[in-house]
Amino acid sequence: MEGDFAGSLDPSHHPFCFPGTEEVVFGKVGGSILLLCRNVSKEATEVVWFQGDPHSFPPLFSSRVAFPPDVRFSLVDNSSLRITELRLQDEGNYTCKEVLNKTDHEHRVQLLVASPPHSALKCWAETSSSGLMLQLFCSWPGGYPYPTLHWREEGHDLENSSWVISSTRSSDTHVETLNSSHLAHRKVFKCVGSHVVEQEEPACSVEIKLPSLESDPPQTCFVGDNVTLTCRVTEGVPAARLSWLRGITQPEIQPGGRYLIAQEGNVSRLTIRNCSQGTDGGCYVCKAQNPVGLREMFVCLTVKQPTNIVGVVGAVAILSLIAVLTISGLTLYYNPLLCLRGAAFRSQDSGDVLVLVDSEDDDEGKGEEDTVSGSTKYELVNGSSAPAAYLSCLAGGDDGEQHGEVPLQKTRGEETRGT
Repeated sequence: MEGDFAGSLDPSHHPFCFPGTEEVVFGKVGGSILLLCRNVSKEATEVVWFQGDPHSFPPLFSSRVAFPPDVRFSLVDNSSLRITELRLQDEGNYTCKEVLNKTDHEHRVQLLVASPPHSALKCWAETSSSGLMLQLFCSWPGGYPYPTLHWREEGHDLENSSWVISSTRSSDTHVETLNSSHLAHRKVFKCVGSHVVEQEEPACSVEIKLPSLESDPPQTCFVGDNVTLTCRVTEGVPAARLSWLRGITQPEIQPGGRYLIAQEGNVSRLTIRNCSQGTDGGCYVCKAQNPVGLREMFVCLTVKQPTNIVGVVGAVAILSLIAVLTISGLTLYYNPLLCLRGAAFRSQDSGDVLVLVDSEDDDEGKGEEDTVSGSTKYELVNGSSAPAAYLSCLAGGDDGEQHGEVPLQKTRGEETRGT
């Protein structure tokens, strides 16, 4: 069982005091408390305790008569009242009546059964509705009576600072509103809590920070399509307000029409519908601002005309065909033997036979004698006469060597070799 706890307060400064109360004490639920009957005379014949007005309620406990009520109540030194295992219903106004021979003396004590906060102390920062001031919140809920909370900066209470605009206390929460002109990046504020039945004083802190931004890579939009630009806050205490501008000197973009702005947490998205090359291309400004400061970032957009895929495919096909024809023409021009080979394959069905004949001299007795030693005579038999270009191709030779002019003799029927 916990030891006795008695916390006294000046009754004139406590809202729970009843009229005529001389002392206020606090007890903790489940603990014990000792209510003192002060200034008891040695000549007193009896000390009687009442819970409530002695003129309206029966005695609770007496030093002379042993009342059998609650065993949690007992007298100490025949004057003070001890209550153990405190309950919330034990709270109230107690009166100690000292019975003397001639006069009676009364002492009033108010007992408040307190309950410590059941949750941890929390603190955080927000931006005022105007967007220009910092609000520091400190909360320690669940206690009775309400805890006492103090905001401090560098060891000094903010309540005494000249840059505090307002200070608000509401039950278990304390709010300080500060002028942003005194704020700086990474400045730390500390909140300290205390409670009548808690010996320890818990604390929490808030570190304010400038906002930091990041965005997606530059975006590209085709005319007539939709595009979304994204901007996010990676750091900032309190939370920063995000907005979009068409340029640094331009007013904020308001949602509506072709513009849609959506913010989820620390991410803001600007959607532009029906992109226009003349009005939507360029860089936009993402702005993040909190009472500590302002940060801006450029998010750029390129608007392009849509590409005609069918036209591109057709152009590629035409260029490919022209390239093939050009290469084929150049190949036939610089290597005419390919012409012979192609024609030979095509003439197989007509029964043409190409005969290679060795000839030393022209046995026809021509006036001019072509003396080509070891030359070869080409004759085409069993077929029609070959065109001149065809024979010229044949004269080039399979091995690509350049021979002198070789007489070509075309015969019909059977020819004999000259002697």
